[in-house]
Amino acid sequence: MNRTLTFSLILCFLLTACSKPSQPYNSFEEAQSALEVLNSTLVHRGNISKQNLDEQQFAFTDAYLTKRHAIYQRLMEMQLTQSQVEQVNYMVIAERFPERYFAWPAQINVLENMLALDSSEEGLVKINNWLKFTQNQLDSAKQSNLKLNKTELALLQVYISDAINNENTPEDLQLELTILDDYLTQYKPRGSAGLRGLANGSEWYQSKLNYFSGAIHSPLEWVTLLDQQIKTLEKAPFSFELQTSHEHSFLVQFLEDQKPVKGLDWLTGFTILPVMANENSLSVADRTLMLALMETDVGIHYHAWTIPQARVNLMKRLKINEKDAQYLVDDIILYPAQTFSFAQQIL
Repeated sequence: MNRTLTFSLILCFLLTACSKPSQPYNSFEEAQSALEVLNSTLVHRGNISKQNLDEQQFAFTDAYLTKRHAIYQRLMEMQLTQSQVEQVNYMVIAERFPERYFAWPAQINVLENMLALDSSEEGLVKINNWLKFTQNQLDSAKQSNLKLNKTELALLQVYISDAINNENTPEDLQLELTILDDYLTQYKPRGSAGLRGLANGSEWYQSKLNYFSGAIHSPLEWVTLLDQQIKTLEKAPFSFELQTSHEHSFLVQFLEDQKPVKGLDWLTGFTILPVMANENSLSVADRTLMLALMETDVGIHYHAWTIPQARVNLMKRLKINEKDAQYLVDDIILYPAQTFSFAQQIL
């Protein structure tokens, strides 16, 4: 009788212990590291070592979203700095918006990153499944009036075409890549390049403006504030050397020589851009640059400027050539509102 009772008590204790939710992240640093691992395929890194990618590391799959949500929820239970709290809140809000339907973010050659990390036989099967998933998500998105814009579509087509024509691309992927390439060839992108062209896109853009600027103004209010400053602009030469890809946003590039403030978002290079921007002293030329970028940002994402309109505006404001203007326009399309990190310092 006593043995039975003792065994039952031990069994109950074990079941109770197993039923408790796991809390593996006890600090901001641990959670941040977990997010870096989770987003391994979304961040291009040099000299990366091979690893076996698990299901959670395949961007925007159910396993990925579940893991990411769990990390966010754990972060919300921690004692954090004000800037960390603001970034966590911003990223939790972003979960409501349609990013998950676009499993292959156009900023990044995700396929190249995946193959660099894991080209094992098992890894290739997972990558093949993710390519199918990406196409299925785009199909599902169209049912909700969510479509890629022309810039995003063009970038994805380049990645896929390069992979198909690359002799080092495993044969196991060629068929699925060809199917996806044919699908994108027939794909009709949305007319507007900006977020306003998406369902709930205006709200998504507003959340980005609020976070990066640290202030709550509607896009129309931002237009008024920017116009007041642009009237006083002193013309200054643009001397920034732009990269050839969009793996890192222009603002991340602009602040790359500054001591990083560690953050959680892969789109900001795992830094907290508003804090870094406020610690940066702008020259006259930099001030002109940021105002012009903010003006163009609102033009694209709220006023639905066309790409040529946005390009001409930057060429006029900054006295730059068409190639550099096009790069900056593409950057604004891919990384909405990031340049508003300088809003408090400028306005």
